[in-house]
Amino acid sequence: MCNKIIDNEIKNIITKFKQTNNVITSVKDLTHLKTYSIDDSQTSEIDDAISLEKSSCQHKLWIHIASPTSYFEYQSAIDKKARKLISTVYLSTNTYYMLPEILINDVFSLSEKEKRESLSLGVVLNEDGSIASTEMVQSIIKVDFRLNYTEADELIDYAPKEEEDLSIISDILQTRKYWRKNSGATEILESYGKIIVEDNIPRLTIIDPTLSRQLISEAMILYGNLISNFTKINKIPVPYRVQQSIDKVSNDNIQNSDNKVLYNFVLKKTMGKSYYSINPMPHTSLGLTSYLHATSPIRRYADLLVNYQLNRYLNNDELISKEDIEKMILEINNHGRQNIMRYREDQKYWLSIWFEKNSFKVYSVILLNWVNRYKNICILYFLDYHFSTMCNLKSKKNLNIGESFNVQYIVNNNNDIIFFEFISLSK
Repeated sequence: MCNKIIDNEIKNIITKFKQTNNVITSVKDLTHLKTYSIDDSQTSEIDDAISLEKSSCQHKLWIHIASPTSYFEYQSAIDKKARKLISTVYLSTNTYYMLPEILINDVFSLSEKEKRESLSLGVVLNEDGSIASTEMVQSIIKVDFRLNYTEADELIDYAPKEEEDLSIISDILQTRKYWRKNSGATEILESYGKIIVEDNIPRLTIIDPTLSRQLISEAMILYGNLISNFTKINKIPVPYRVQQSIDKVSNDNIQNSDNKVLYNFVLKKTMGKSYYSINPMPHTSLGLTSYLHATSPIRRYADLLVNYQLNRYLNNDELISKEDIEKMILEINNHGRQNIMRYREDQKYWLSIWFEKNSFKVYSVILLNWVNRYKNICILYFLDYHFSTMCNLKSKKNLNIGESFNVQYIVNNNNDIIFFEFISLSK
């Protein structure tokens, strides 16, 4: 019965979209702006896009976020199903979408060359990266260029005269990042390895923190910060993203302070856990007095709640009650952790398969931590592949945290923990 109700809601949304597309007049038309989306090539949930509005005296950065709640209501069948999932879950061989896939592809995503409804934030920054002015509007946009990160990096690096907007946006957001750092933000820029599975064959790809990835990250942080200020001022109940204070990293905890990998590992351990709260409180590692998740309403339910509330407020409709939001925050915090664990277990399983297929290799590693020295359980960082994992280390040598050495895969113990053997110290 529930599936039938969802199917009917989907049909009604598609009908409404076809009837209103290109003729919506009640929102701000921003289709004249040259607009870019930047994401991985295989991404289908395109939540965000950016534009630059130029004038003789200032540049205004526009950040556009998809507006799925323009098409369905809180407590609808689509909403209730999304609430059960809490987020899209990306596994190596399957993706479980929070919202109906047909609507993601045909209505919600900010697709190239298509007019889409958006919640757009216009921002002008001062020279030091502080906020000069903001404008929050319901809008219609049209993405002119859908870029992957490699393509975006090339435009930022070369900044051709006819396509210089991304390079200017990158500079604007770098200024904003320096402002956050001066406010106490902690930045960890490092590459990381990720398992990708194709035809049941795992391969390890390395993601580098390129300029385009930093651009998108900073734009999303800026949006989340300014929307949190907007909801605070206007007393709109939403889930705020909070992080406890950070303990300073002591060099006593690190044998070799020049060891960047170990330093970053210890730095992450000192950071307080992030969680959702009804109360706006600081997010310490971002250097912000308040922050929330608002930039992924197609894939995260916390962002979807913010999307509902913004649209309702801008339309002068009744807001979702604070009590309802508080109840949802409990579910998001609990179920969200389960989704994260599900993803990590999936990565762990396929990583063990990857090691089995590459058992002949000798790996250069750094010992990050002893979890249980008596049982030889530790965390190793694999230098050539930029990832760390918990494993069992067989060694007759007394190894210290921070030491670099070479290991070889021995066996995977029922996919629970991987065994390695010490081969030699690194030269």
